[in-house]
Amino acid sequence: MIRVKPGVAGLCLAGVLSACAGSAIADRIDLFVYENADNADLSGLDLWAKLTDGGTFIDITFYNDSTASSVVTSIYFEKFAGLKDGRIEAESAGVNFSDGATPPNPAQPGLNYGGSWGGNLYSTDANPPPAHNGINHGGTEWLTIRFDYVGGTTYGDVKSALTASDPTWRIAQHVQGLPGGFSVWSISVPAPGSLALVGLAGLAGLRRRR
Repeated sequence: MIRVKPGVAGLCLAGVLSACAGSAIADRIDLFVYENADNADLSGLDLWAKLTDGGTFIDITFYNDSTASSVVTSIYFEKFAGLKDGRIEAESAGVNFSDGATPPNPAQPGLNYGGSWGGNLYSTDANPPPAHNGINHGGTEWLTIRFDYVGGTTYGDVKSALTASDPTWRIAQHVQGLPGGFSVWSISVPAPGSLALVGLAGLAGLRRRR
């Protein structure tokens, strides 16, 4: 079952993404754990988002294909001049998010992940209980966020901002319900050697979250 937010009844849905053009450009963006203060077991985590060009807007659809227990409960988009008017566009069955996230900002990323967070363009949170309404593991649940392009911004501009060797825009997530009741933070920027570091503890001194 696909749940579409009010005001989008005139749009067509291709698979799980809002896109009317059969030739819509789409790209996968992986999200990497950057804060693991509890040294949680990260094996089996598979967090990613799909970018889809809508011509005057971009859809960003989040998935949790993890095989390990986990649920995405908050999503944050860093300030970016090329986009505006972030909103929840569509949700799968079992997913229920609202505007605004708690905490108001993600855990601060380290230097390898682009330095301090530059403020929010938009954020969204799973409604209570978040363990039930977030994006649960298993690959069947998803959430689509839509942004309008500003001025002459193109899909290529947004993709480059996310994927360049020195990205100028980032997306972050709070992921809860890992084995042992732990939580981690993920981000769209892979640090150098991040695959080798994925099992290491995150930034020291951050408050333990359960």
